[in-house]
Amino acid sequence: MIENAFQIFLFILCVLLSAFFSSSEVALISITRAKVRTLDNENRVGSHALVALKESPEHLLITILIGNNIVNIGAASLATAIAIQMFGDVGIGIATGFVVIVLLVFGEIGPKIYASRASDSFALAVAPVIFLLSKLFFPLIWIMDRVTPKLGIGKDSSEPAVTEEEIKEWIDVGKEEGTIEPEEQDMLYSVLEFGDTTAREIMTPRVNVVVIQDTISFEDAIRIFNETGFSRIPVYHGQIDNITGILNVKDVFSAMVSHRKDSTVREVMYDPMFVPETKKIDDLLKELRIHRVQMAIVIDEYSSFVGIVTVEDILEELVGDILDEFDKEEPGVQELAPGVHVVDGQMWVEEINDTMGLALPASESYETIGGLIIDRLGHIPQHPGEKVEIDDGRITLVVMQMHGRRIVKVKIVNHAAHADGPGQADSADQGKR
Repeated sequence: MIENAFQIFLFILCVLLSAFFSSSEVALISITRAKVRTLDNENRVGSHALVALKESPEHLLITILIGNNIVNIGAASLATAIAIQMFGDVGIGIATGFVVIVLLVFGEIGPKIYASRASDSFALAVAPVIFLLSKLFFPLIWIMDRVTPKLGIGKDSSEPAVTEEEIKEWIDVGKEEGTIEPEEQDMLYSVLEFGDTTAREIMTPRVNVVVIQDTISFEDAIRIFNETGFSRIPVYHGQIDNITGILNVKDVFSAMVSHRKDSTVREVMYDPMFVPETKKIDDLLKELRIHRVQMAIVIDEYSSFVGIVTVEDILEELVGDILDEFDKEEPGVQELAPGVHVVDGQMWVEEINDTMGLALPASESYETIGGLIIDRLGHIPQHPGEKVEIDDGRITLVVMQMHGRRIVKVKIVNHAAHADGPGQADSADQGKR
């Protein structure tokens, strides 16, 4: 009887140890390295052992599996021995069913659910014990380290521990749970995409850049600065492609105060910084800071001037539009009626598709909505009112405004959406009449 009591005690102990190893597995493997570093920086009890275990996740897993298998086999053996003593040969079947149920409920499911709900505190509590066991099981771990590579089992060193897509998923989860605000989500997404954005994607295109010739007087330069509201303007010599400098309004005022009114802007402009249109803006921002300049001239593969990029343009990729007293805030997409919108001719096709939920065709031959119209027409529009049909006539693009040969405004008519709300459009027309 005493022997049975002792065996029952050992069986219960094995079940408790099985629960310990199962819960430790969930807590230690699910906790992220970033969280472990945070706990270690806070100098929490058990954090040092936790850091050591997370540095070798394979050793951690082997230690837990060894301990779990030892106690599970021990529990099964003890239950079988007790059942045979009590029920004879029939006890083998009884012990098998009993052990499966007990270990499944009390040794696996229950402990793992508990550990998943309190992973941080539980991981700190069990880390020192598991770390000590990893030292005791070192011979077995050493053998496994030698055997697993020969079996083709091992970690792919080329695969990153955390991917950008996983970070985005965590950001989305944080927003859903209310820990991250929508504005914070947008900014975090912008940070992740910052390194993939090129100068061409954010530059002010050449057709929209105000430039001045290097032979004009200071009075004319001041007049242009006053009309545009800019503080820096590119300077060209001979032809617009030949950018030779950048003129700062402060240098012009300084020269005028110094009574150099008869001089030209060539004497006070500073050398421009040229960058390729394919340059990543994170690297560009570093170079602008190193050279202590606010503007860079963007050139294409043929060294032709295609646009400019400023520090403000780069920062706007992170924090959104930065408006000053000279900027006029206009919505990128203006709705005139259901299914009828007006957009800027320089707006990218991809941005329009994302904003309006359309599927305008993309191509390597153009990037903007104006480029799409020119591509479909086969020529530069001669006057406002020219239009093209997209998607078998479901969408119509109409040139609304032009400046020289440049398309300024485009009206997009989505006939499918427009047909859904004729009553609203009619009401609006009656109100105008």
